[in-house]
Amino acid sequence: MTELGGGEMVKQNKLMSMREAIEEFVKDGDTVYIGGFIRQDAFSAVHEIIRQGKKDLTISSAVGVLFPDMLAGAGCMKKVITAYGSNPMPRPAHAFKRALEEGMPRKVEIEDHSVLSLSLAYFAGALDLPFIGCQTIMGSGMQAGDPSAESRFKIIESPFDGRKVCLVPPIKHDVGILQVQRADSSGNGQSWGVMGDTVYGINSCKKVILCVEEVVDKDLIRSDPNRTVIPGIKVNAVVEEPWGCHPFFMPGYYDIDWDYLVYYEQATRTKQGFEEYLNRWVYGVKDRKQYMKLVGEEIMQKLAVGKRMSGSVNYGRYNPWEVYLA
Repeated sequence: MTELGGGEMVKQNKLMSMREAIEEFVKDGDTVYIGGFIRQDAFSAVHEIIRQGKKDLTISSAVGVLFPDMLAGAGCMKKVITAYGSNPMPRPAHAFKRALEEGMPRKVEIEDHSVLSLSLAYFAGALDLPFIGCQTIMGSGMQAGDPSAESRFKIIESPFDGRKVCLVPPIKHDVGILQVQRADSSGNGQSWGVMGDTVYGINSCKKVILCVEEVVDKDLIRSDPNRTVIPGIKVNAVVEEPWGCHPFFMPGYYDIDWDYLVYYEQATRTKQGFEEYLNRWVYGVKDRKQYMKLVGEEIMQKLAVGKRMSGSVNYGRYNPWEVYLA
């Protein structure tokens, strides 16, 4: 433990298993942010949520690709806040579609946004703002045609120039789940690639489960501070979970598994097929290691991306305090 200003104590080693993290920090009825933005989606965490039978969750994600389908089909999700939910294949997200159209296994409510309006809502939540102004959805069917939009968006005249502006309220989350490339045991998490809404989304959460491809030494984190997307002070649990994003990809670690996505689309076309999928790939395994054994070593080698290193920069050793302490 280490002490912050004001006497607050911060745990230095936050490593735990996925089962322990989901059990302790995700509660029934929570609003859960899942980061990723069309890659780095924390499927291992989603599978554990399903295994533990969490229910009445509101799932929040600017780009809800595939994992809302799984959570809807498993009956864990009562509401989704998103700009869109889809199957990355040119096919419907079958379980999500059944939940929306047939209430099977339960009805799911949708809070609709554009990618930008939702990203701005996360920004306002992360900075604890009362609202944020934008023009991204003004005049759209989303703002003008949806009666429920009146509770999400307000149109006012700007006090500066009189132009109309749309106000978006903040979105804050009970818990956030994000898979990143690396972190230290205190939860200082680093990521690279297309970040989308992720930085503000994960920082708008009261509690954070950080899933990582690898846990590294603190000195490595300190050597490249600009890649840190969330500080350890905001992280409650660090879960070392290699291949946690499969079948999606993790920049620098593995590629997207298109063959698996074809299989998933075909397997989940019916309710019975979806249940058989869960029995094999979620309920039938106890953790990610067993899941990846089902995927197989040959496919893992095929998805490996090799190395293409980024250039290094010089941060120097200059310490401005040395001037005053000399």
